[in-house]
Amino acid sequence: MELKIKNLIDSIDLNKSEAMLPIYESIVNSIISLNKTDNIDKSVKVFIERENMVDEPDLFGKQLPPIKTVTIVDNGVGFTSENYDSFNSPFSQYNKKFGCKGVGRFTMLAMFENIHIVSMYMEGNKSWKRSFDFNAQKEVYNHTLVETNETVNQTKVTLSICHNDELKKQTARNADEIAKGIMEHCFIYYLCNELPNIRIIELSKNNNSNKALSLSDYFKKEYKDKERDIEIKNESFHLYITKSDKTTSRKYNYVTLCANSRQVGSKYNLSDYDSLYLYPINEGGTTKFLDVYVVSSFLDSKINNSRTAFKIPDSNCNDLGFSDNELPISIQNIMDGISQELSMLYESYAKETKERNIREVKSYIMNKAPQYRSFLFREDILNAMPPNISDEKKDAYLHAIAYQENNKINEKIREFLQMHDYNEESITDIINTFKAKSAYDANSLTDYVCRRKAILTLFERMLDAKENGKYELEKVIHNIIFPMGLTNREITYQYHNLWLLDDRLSTFKFIASDKSITSYSQIKSSHEPDLIMLKNEKLLIDNPISFGDKDAGRIGMMVIFEFKRPGDTAHQKRKGDFRWEFSELVESYFDDFMFGSEKNKKNYRGNVVNVTCDTPKFGYIIMDEMPDKLITYNLSKGWRKTPFDSYYKMNPDQNLHIEAISFQDLLKNAKERNNPFFDHLFTSKI
Repeated sequence: MELKIKNLIDSIDLNKSEAMLPIYESIVNSIISLNKTDNIDKSVKVFIERENMVDEPDLFGKQLPPIKTVTIVDNGVGFTSENYDSFNSPFSQYNKKFGCKGVGRFTMLAMFENIHIVSMYMEGNKSWKRSFDFNAQKEVYNHTLVETNETVNQTKVTLSICHNDELKKQTARNADEIAKGIMEHCFIYYLCNELPNIRIIELSKNNNSNKALSLSDYFKKEYKDKERDIEIKNESFHLYITKSDKTTSRKYNYVTLCANSRQVGSKYNLSDYDSLYLYPINEGGTTKFLDVYVVSSFLDSKINNSRTAFKIPDSNCNDLGFSDNELPISIQNIMDGISQELSMLYESYAKETKERNIREVKSYIMNKAPQYRSFLFREDILNAMPPNISDEKKDAYLHAIAYQENNKINEKIREFLQMHDYNEESITDIINTFKAKSAYDANSLTDYVCRRKAILTLFERMLDAKENGKYELEKVIHNIIFPMGLTNREITYQYHNLWLLDDRLSTFKFIASDKSITSYSQIKSSHEPDLIMLKNEKLLIDNPISFGDKDAGRIGMMVIFEFKRPGDTAHQKRKGDFRWEFSELVESYFDDFMFGSEKNKKNYRGNVVNVTCDTPKFGYIIMDEMPDKLITYNLSKGWRKTPFDSYYKMNPDQNLHIEAISFQDLLKNAKERNNPFFDHLFTSKI
């Protein structure tokens, strides 16, 4: 060859998705060779040899080694003198009418080290056998041509040793996957009734257990439905429309652009151009997907040399004011034309499936995701929801939409607040925006209520004994309510569950969980209350603003909780002795604040902490079991029973209220406070 081919090969850059392209193109060469014959039994066999062959190949195996060698065998015209001369001529025009650009073999060498060809054919009333090798270094070598007595046409093309590791990894596909890839690449030949019988043979170690897979069944699953011709800017396009049964992995309708009777590039998702085709079509109760194959002399003329893409813009930018007909044809133009044609053919079928999908989305929102209830009235969101997706993906999709929409609303509100001039239109717009904001805020509230329901369920399970008879550790229960060792300076309200104890606790500004008193005050104390809440953090922490002498440094209210481990009876404080009051568990903490020896009691930031006898103080003891003897003793000491089965005592001199409550009653009370929300959210209907 006059032209060094290595430069041509180096210019071909195959990506991972194109790893099988050299194999597919070799099969196309066989199909073209067969179409030049009058053979009745046209056949292509694809022999797969893997790097580590097994005794019994699995045609559908999931874990397979990469391909080492592929041999394609056909009974076409073979490497006649003219075909061989064409092979030796880069950019040969010999097979131009079949869409060949004379560079297909270079695409094969962009992946494989060597091509070995053995061809037996008839020429000049004689039988010939031609064999040769072809690679980037030696180009054509080992060429032989001899006359033979064989009368059967047969050509073997062997592609061996993949030299690109990344591409080689992509060949670790089973026969089923390869068959589907061949079908997609060569489907247009099937539609044109030009497809031979193609078989894939997985070779075994001893060649006695080879397994074969015929592609006929794969093509039969796809059946021709209609053919249509459309015109776009004076260019003609022929559409082959097929329908296939819905499978678990299939989700969309596709358009395949073809050039010279084969697929070029990736398929186009039709829903990207028309949302109606987010859905399969429903035909007689059967769900099917559309595949549209497009052929055109225009597409034939716009393919690149490596046949991997079209030289067509995705869309047209008309900044210069040209009329639409003056602009070149874009992919968008082609897809719009196809969508219009399909709408006339399948719109009613697609709408039926679309309506069913919307019903399923609404049912999901009502029964499983009520935080998105405002979307039930948003046709644009319901229509755009992808069909046939799991509940998990539905939630992810709706969450993303909610986030985007809420950001848009907040931006509109910010823009309105910055406006200086208002008119009727802007006021109407902002009113509608506030309505939308209310809907999204309601979604957030609903989400919060759903979260509460889940937390209550978890809390209830944690109170149950495990299979071994043991209960969850105190810290596990504690962490559900509030993470141990943290304050509300380190976490925000939405990350704790103090509402389990009392919804009013959300108003407390300073919260310390399982931290020694000296970590937030200078009181020398070894006590570590489980939870201490101080109202008016602005007076206790940082103290950036003074509100007057009367309130300076004073704590508006203090609450302390003490949790006891579920399963541990309260009387085990002093085993066998019930002569102690519930108040002993928390009262000493308040004493530390009120009667500590330090004159200037400060928190860890140096701000004065002033807790007096007049400061409202609330102490809560949460425990699992309260034995009758312990209850009787406390009742004798002035304790009283509440209507909620808890026990309380007041110390008016210290403005102190202490209450003892069981975990089960805590759970019951939390449920009763939240059940009206749960009932409304999970049982109400639209």
